[in-house]
Amino acid sequence: MSDIVDILDSTTNNDSLNLNVDDDSDESSETPFQRLVRLHSSHSNYNERKNAVKYILDALRFVNELESLYEILSCTKKLADDIVTQVQIDTLEKFVAIIEYLIGNVENADILIKEYLFQSIIQTIGHSNNRIRKASQSALIRLFEMEQIKSDEIEQDIIPSLCQLERACDDFKNESIILMTRLTQYVSSELILKYFVPTIVQQSSSIAFQTRKTCATSIGDIATVIPSTAVDQYLVPCISNLCSDPFWGVRKSCAEVIHPVAQVCSKESRWNILSPCLIQLLQDQSRWVKTAALRVLGYFISTFAKSNQEESIEEDKKLNLTKINNEQIDDLSSQIEQTVKINSNDQFNDFNYWREPLLTNIDFDQDFIENSNQFATRRKQSLLEISKHFDRDDINSILPIELLDFYTNLIEQSHSSGVETDIVHQGAHTFPAVAFTLTNKNWHLIRDLHRKFAEDLQWKVRRTLAYSLHALAEILTVEQVEEDLCPIFDSFYRDVDEVKIGILSNLARFLKVLQLSTRRNYLDKLTYLTCVDNQRNWRFRYESANQLYELTSLFSSVDVGDYISPLAFGMAVDKVADVRQAAIKALSGCYLKFTSDNGQIQMEVFLDDCHRVFASSQDWKLRQVYVNLCESIYKLHVDTPDQYALRFLGRLLSLKEDQVVNVRLSLGTFIYENLVNNEFYIGLSDDWRSQIDECLQILLVDHDRDVRAAVGGVYQARVTSLSSENLNDDSDSSIQNNTITLGDEQLNQS
Repeated sequence: MSDIVDILDSTTNNDSLNLNVDDDSDESSETPFQRLVRLHSSHSNYNERKNAVKYILDALRFVNELESLYEILSCTKKLADDIVTQVQIDTLEKFVAIIEYLIGNVENADILIKEYLFQSIIQTIGHSNNRIRKASQSALIRLFEMEQIKSDEIEQDIIPSLCQLERACDDFKNESIILMTRLTQYVSSELILKYFVPTIVQQSSSIAFQTRKTCATSIGDIATVIPSTAVDQYLVPCISNLCSDPFWGVRKSCAEVIHPVAQVCSKESRWNILSPCLIQLLQDQSRWVKTAALRVLGYFISTFAKSNQEESIEEDKKLNLTKINNEQIDDLSSQIEQTVKINSNDQFNDFNYWREPLLTNIDFDQDFIENSNQFATRRKQSLLEISKHFDRDDINSILPIELLDFYTNLIEQSHSSGVETDIVHQGAHTFPAVAFTLTNKNWHLIRDLHRKFAEDLQWKVRRTLAYSLHALAEILTVEQVEEDLCPIFDSFYRDVDEVKIGILSNLARFLKVLQLSTRRNYLDKLTYLTCVDNQRNWRFRYESANQLYELTSLFSSVDVGDYISPLAFGMAVDKVADVRQAAIKALSGCYLKFTSDNGQIQMEVFLDDCHRVFASSQDWKLRQVYVNLCESIYKLHVDTPDQYALRFLGRLLSLKEDQVVNVRLSLGTFIYENLVNNEFYIGLSDDWRSQIDECLQILLVDHDRDVRAAVGGVYQARVTSLSSENLNDDSDSSIQNNTITLGDEQLNQS
């Protein structure tokens, strides 16, 4: 009996094995479309429907008929609405890829998406399963990103689905608010004001602290897409209430979004509501809230700059009118004084001879004059008091003084917060914006803080300050820069390379602010500025070469020849090609300066160094630098053709038979693209034109095909060398007729 069971079992196993083999052979012969159609209709086995999801994208890629496309999308919709949660999850997670493929490859994709996919997305936004909700929300956001959602669909379909989430549990409410926030950049401001803003305001009073925290986080994004009047009316009171929330996480979120709200609200709201809120957060008992408030303090102060600028323009107008009125009053007063002035010499006055003199009260006149003088004195004193009061008010009217007090004590506040953060680094980053807000008149209020930043032990703080030193110099006056910033600049160029690169990147812009006498003091320091501890840091040398070009316009030709040109020559022989290329630009800037200032001595030295260092060098890279330098100088268009030829063409054309292909290639490219068939070529003398033609003839038959192609030759032609006699006899005619003799062939150039 046992033998019979064993035989039956073995038969069953063999049958199942054979069946699996048959199934595998059938599956291997099926297309992805056929597998999708076959598997998705399985009602008994959900694993087959789950496997069908894997073939959706492959079926779309290989579909050829429109009817098949409809059937694929119909299968997809059916799988997305499956009763099994796992099948729904797998299908909805494929929706983003399906949408991207349809939009990129199928015409009228929006109609297909609307008919087959959109309703599945809307119906599952509020699904109880978290993965289904996340997948449908991702697909919805992708539709917005690819502009496949119409405005009527937003109000009719999407917003009602979001409202359903609001009426669900707290987690759903949070997801609804987050989704609203992500959709604000795609939805019109009218719909945001109609649906999103009331939701945020209402949910900000929720019992659940997590919902209130989500509302506080979303306020910053919503404030940037609605009018400022709506921000003042709805969002500013909302954030004001949340700043006093008992949960510290809500208050921390308020501190993080108070800056974007302050950017768009009115000055009154910023001054009267948001500033007290931030001051309250800066004094919060929670160190995390206090740290978040300190981090945004500088950014918040910078929001007062725009309104102060507008007010300063109005004040300037009023001051100009006041000045004009005062001048008119002074003129009128002087006229009155001249009118009432008693002439002591009345002996020859005609008025005394034709009638009897009137009785005059000399004491009265004297009293009038004295009273007038006393009035003028009191007026001057009152104006002086008003001006002093105006200066004091000018300091206090820019922003609430409490904010400035917190900012000036930022370093002490960061140390007392007890949290290792980048507060000081953030303060250094926002320092130019704060200085711009306060204007150079109030520089003395933050000068000590700037010095503390410059002396901070963290090199990243000093580096941030070094990168912004030029911007600060453009805000301050020349006297303030030379007195307060130049010492800091001097300390930075002796700092580590990470800090030194900050001032080097904007060296020309900083020196441009200084007076010429002070600026010239830094010429001796250029060598130290352009030196780096790590010689492998070639980007430092590259930035130095770029700054040398900018510096040529700030100094005289004598200074350029004595200080800048030698440094540029030194960088032009660098091992790194990018550094050499930047140095070539700097050398062309030196040449331009010598030409514009008529520096004959400096020009002669410059040309002699070019020929000696580059054109006659044994290193082919330097000979190539000479070609590139000649091209850069040519593109300045500051010389006549004969001047340029006399200075450069002789050495340049001698490189036509250089042993290195790269040199000949650079030479041929430059000559063919710039020196022939143009006004420069016509302006040359016959001798120079013949030499250029001869050079082109030699390069046209060069043994390297890249060189031949660079001068207009045939790229794949095989050439034989031409004798010098043929070159001398036929050079002119071949150039003029665009005909090249290559061995036994004759090719006409188009």
